[in-house]
Amino acid sequence: MAGVQSRVELIPWDFTSEEHQQRMYLQRLACGWRSDEIQKWVDLGRAGNKTLYWIMLVGDLPDREKLSSQHIAEYPQESTPITDTAPTHWQQPRTPSNRAFVPVGHVALDLRPEENAHLNLTEDGIVWVAGLYVSWTLQRYGVGREVMRLVEHLASLEPLNAKWIVLDTMPRDQQMKPEFIQKVYLAQGKPAPAIPIQDWYERQGYEAFAKDVAAYKWANPVTGDTEDFDYLFLRKKLR
Repeated sequence: MAGVQSRVELIPWDFTSEEHQQRMYLQRLACGWRSDEIQKWVDLGRAGNKTLYWIMLVGDLPDREKLSSQHIAEYPQESTPITDTAPTHWQQPRTPSNRAFVPVGHVALDLRPEENAHLNLTEDGIVWVAGLYVSWTLQRYGVGREVMRLVEHLASLEPLNAKWIVLDTMPRDQQMKPEFIQKVYLAQGKPAPAIPIQDWYERQGYEAFAKDVAAYKWANPVTGDTEDFDYLFLRKKLR
């Protein structure tokens, strides 16, 4: 990361903190996916298989106040800062900074040995990126790409020592169907995607290598109706 001045910083979430859990729930509601999995993520954190990271705008960013204000105006429930209190990081002691900050999204790193076996991923050093969410008000500013660079770098360090990053997403043909865009994005007050998420990852060096059909059941938050979607798996070699 030498020579790269990022606009964001990643701060480990404190899975023991009700404040952090509640903020994660609010952000997953805003994201539109997996808001019912917060307790599962807490349990995975305790087991040492998942760490979520808050996305924080760096303090010396010239337009930091403008971007933060845009986020808070759209999500007033998130206006109260939370505090960096995580006492561990991947089950290793950590001294929190106790800084107060307003997160504008989050991302996770996972260890998934069972899924590795299912996908016949047998090499050492496989780490998953999951749950990337950047505030809808800040999307298309390039923040997501910066977060991916940072989280890939984190994965490559001790204790994970990642050689490969793996992730899953929806295939472009499903995501870009007009009826899907209407139901999942527009009807929920979210903008239509400019490009498929699959394409966005591929432009960052990820390559598709497997697919599970009807692997995820999405529940419409308004009607309660459910619909099955495929998982497309992508990977990127770090070293």
